[in-house]
Amino acid sequence: MDQNQDAADQEHEPYGFMERELIFKLLASHALVDADFYDWLREDPESAAAELHIRLTDEDLEYLKNVVEWDRITELSKPIRDSLHLDMVTNSW
Repeated sequence: MDQNQDAADQEHEPYGFMERELIFKLLASHALVDADFYDWLREDPESAAAELHIRLTDEDLEYLKNVVEWDRITELSKPIRDSLHLDMVTNSW
């Protein structure tokens, strides 16, 4: 692929690879500690991400809706949240 095509592709993407990686880490960590956000992200990823001022691409939405194994994560998330003892460090949940 030539440099002109690379530049054109970057103009259509709201962020690059590193930013995308950070965005998904932010979404995952927020969902891990906030059960309500987790449910929202699972049901309506576009709106949930927008709450954190994140604009997801169509590719991101496809990933969240059709690739992420939400049922498997759900089984594991409550024991993880319980193990974090979040009530000791925050009063927002």
